[in-house]
Amino acid sequence: MAWLIPSKKSRAATGLQETAPVYYRMVDTPQLSYAQWREESGDTIATFSAPPAGKVAIVGAGLGGLAAAYELLKCGVDVTVYEATERSGGRLYSKKFNDTSPDIAELGAMRFPPSEELLYRYLDLFGIGLVDDFPDPGKVPTYVAYKSSKYPPGTSFPPAEFDTVNAGWNALMNNGATITYVDSAGNTQTKTLVAPAAIQKALQTDASGTSLNPDVDVETAWSDWLSVFANRSLINGLVLIFSSEANLPEGATLWSYPEDYERFASLGTGFGGFGPLYQVAFLEIIRLVVNGLETDQKFVPSGIESLADSLRDTTITQPGGGTTTVGDNLNLNSPISGIYRFGDKIAVLGGDGTPVPAGPFDQVIVATTQRSMEIDTNLGLFYGIELNGNTYGPTQEAETAQALRDIHIMNSSKVFIRTATQFWKEGTNVPRCILSDSLSANLYTLDYGATSGVVLISYVWGDQSIKQISFQDKQARVELLRDAIAAFDLDFAAELVPAGGDYENNVQMIDWELQPHFYGAFKLSRPSQDHYVQQVFYDYQKVSGGGANVFLAGDSVSWIGGWTEGALQTSMNAACAVAEALGGTLNTPVNPLTALQANTYNYNVTNA
Repeated sequence: MAWLIPSKKSRAATGLQETAPVYYRMVDTPQLSYAQWREESGDTIATFSAPPAGKVAIVGAGLGGLAAAYELLKCGVDVTVYEATERSGGRLYSKKFNDTSPDIAELGAMRFPPSEELLYRYLDLFGIGLVDDFPDPGKVPTYVAYKSSKYPPGTSFPPAEFDTVNAGWNALMNNGATITYVDSAGNTQTKTLVAPAAIQKALQTDASGTSLNPDVDVETAWSDWLSVFANRSLINGLVLIFSSEANLPEGATLWSYPEDYERFASLGTGFGGFGPLYQVAFLEIIRLVVNGLETDQKFVPSGIESLADSLRDTTITQPGGGTTTVGDNLNLNSPISGIYRFGDKIAVLGGDGTPVPAGPFDQVIVATTQRSMEIDTNLGLFYGIELNGNTYGPTQEAETAQALRDIHIMNSSKVFIRTATQFWKEGTNVPRCILSDSLSANLYTLDYGATSGVVLISYVWGDQSIKQISFQDKQARVELLRDAIAAFDLDFAAELVPAGGDYENNVQMIDWELQPHFYGAFKLSRPSQDHYVQQVFYDYQKVSGGGANVFLAGDSVSWIGGWTEGALQTSMNAACAVAEALGGTLNTPVNPLTALQANTYNYNVTNA
């Protein structure tokens, strides 16, 4: 998915240097640029007057867990990391087809906009390059197939039949709208909503903190959007806006029902369909735009998992002069079956149900999906339990436990083929991207610098993922998708054969719903769940109460689920809380503990 929003300047990133940095704040946390805070903190996030006493466990060695461990080890903290699977990186998962080819299947995170400023900072730190070469629709030869219509490369893009939804959506993004609606009390209300593009610009600041669009007060603007849409799904919000003359944005026309809503469901505005997301919160989709997450996306030729490897393997010199790495403190194949209060400490139980040898712990960070927090580590517990003769207590407030149980997580599937050649370069008007309302849905061709090619033959979410999920045999899955593509482009479908006919080694696929210890791909809240996200995102601020704590991290407890920046922001929140709990002093007066306020917005808005 992408929108026609003016491009932003990117902050400094390897291969993408800018002389004057632009910092990006997120709409739900507008008080803080995480990258600017981390830069101004210096080499470490905190300073200790004496070697920090106390033991810390980090559960989960995805990006969030690795980053938290890296920063705390730099401060001299005693950290032990537990990872349930055989590999670190989590959903940074760049799977090679073989040891001799540079070709990669990015099974998890894949596209990275400059507004992911903490991510860009870490990529810079480790010298990991980005390129502006992801084959997004319209940037490369694009084939669109919708119902009985075919639009091969060389025809207008987006296709003319999408003009109404394309113009309407972009009018909303660029012009905002004045919305009249009925609130939960039956009263008619009217709100003029600032354009998401204008809010996006206002969230960008220079080094002094001056907004690049000072005419927009971000908190007021976002509060107005919350007032209208806090309890509305994507489809409900679209109907409210585009089926009422009174609510139409300037430059938009009424959408026909159901035809235009079906077009938006199948292909969006020509950039990828929203149908699987129709039941998620409308505001989750608007967040993508105001936070710049669909703008100027890059990809990492070496594979984004190289960042996880760097965090794990880079030598850290600690304050006392000793050296270590995150990997030195990492335990793979170490599932955790429960995390509980035990006296004045935190007990972490291993897969056999007994406490891990390094415990008990003074502080714990859990950096997994929120479903894993509930299912694997039992953080959704409301009451004490008896295990092996010990009495254990819950670690979370009841509201937090409820949030972990209920926040919606989306399923997602990807299927990659490594082809013998980059066949799309061999002819004219051969598509590099295909958007369709078929089982394949979204297809991209990828170039990793070899003579062979990589085709992401299908990238789908929600119900579209469920349609494929029972096809676990690689050849059967590819044949299913190839047949779907052959219905509208037989020649292209004929090229979708793995190199050497080797389906076992030259096809990679994943269904995140089926992955043990993940149980899904990424958080996308349902309507009325923002207060749950508020509860888990600001969980780290309970450090002010003292004592042993379990802090939450990972993109599933962030405002931007599914994006690496969400994992990094929450990991920094948790790492700061741990440092303070152990007696450290954060190196800057403006930091996640002081700058961010849980009550910035009222997420408990009621509307019709």
